[in-house]
Amino acid sequence: MRTFLKEKTLIFNEFRDEVFSHYPQAVIEEAVARLLVEIKGIKKIPTDLITTTLLGVLSKTETFNVMSTLMELQKKVKHDAELLASMKDPAYNVHRTIAMSICGLYGSGAISLFGFIDCKFRFFFPTKRPKSFISKGICAIVASTASVIISDNVKIDYTKRNLQMLEARGVLLDDMVDILDQLQRPYNPDMPRSLCEEHILAVLRKQQTFHALQLAIKIDTAVEAKEFNPQYNHIVAMDEGLFGVDESIATAVPLMYGTIALTNFGYLDKEKIGIIERLDSDHTDGKCNTFIDDMVCGIVAAACGRLAHNNTPTYSKPVK
Repeated sequence: MRTFLKEKTLIFNEFRDEVFSHYPQAVIEEAVARLLVEIKGIKKIPTDLITTTLLGVLSKTETFNVMSTLMELQKKVKHDAELLASMKDPAYNVHRTIAMSICGLYGSGAISLFGFIDCKFRFFFPTKRPKSFISKGICAIVASTASVIISDNVKIDYTKRNLQMLEARGVLLDDMVDILDQLQRPYNPDMPRSLCEEHILAVLRKQQTFHALQLAIKIDTAVEAKEFNPQYNHIVAMDEGLFGVDESIATAVPLMYGTIALTNFGYLDKEKIGIIERLDSDHTDGKCNTFIDDMVCGIVAAACGRLAHNNTPTYSKPVK
């Protein structure tokens, strides 16, 4: 399988050059610095840290895919009267939707920063047009870069705490590795099982995974203890199909690893493989697994996305 027509390094270098031809690197880095001052009051960020972080964001496959789409659409809109007319509508939001896929890799904080930059675009880029495909992508890049710098101040490894919480609800590391292996092996038959464990553990290191998992378990155990009002307890305990809040919390984890991870979440939520099915069907002694089963889906789906982005598969389609 060959994704790129030339060497990936060359393609990404060309990609960065094209981005910087629209918005010079120094201009983007200055916007990141101004955002950090505006939001966090952080005034003394080393320039080399901003540069390294920005280039890291630009090195992600998801960033490449999203920005390439936005830049190609920017070229097309110059010659497409219908698309141009739609973009002039004040309600036009598709360019934002596409761009925010980049922010999703860095959590809800990056998405929040995106909204701030988008609303105050002229403050950050006084000479640029705010309503273009590329401008929304640049907002996402600045927001994501700033979010990484802010979150890098958190150096805690949450792996042990996350594994302990999962085990307390009957979920072992091997249970999640089994599912990831089952999902990925058709694409890479010679993949070592240890690679699956590596990516599950990488997801479990994240603070955002801890926060989502902790909240999910808090709700499940509170329902078991009947701490909420009877109506809410009933809805959650019955895992009503239209409830949806369990999925909302769980998707915070795969969103950190791109849209492919979110696709895997939807698949796992419907197919309920392995431990997910056992959690979903276990209602013994008033047990509530409404949120934890979706969290397992989210963790494994995130690991799927992480593995896919960091390893070249043997096949682009699964081998059956």
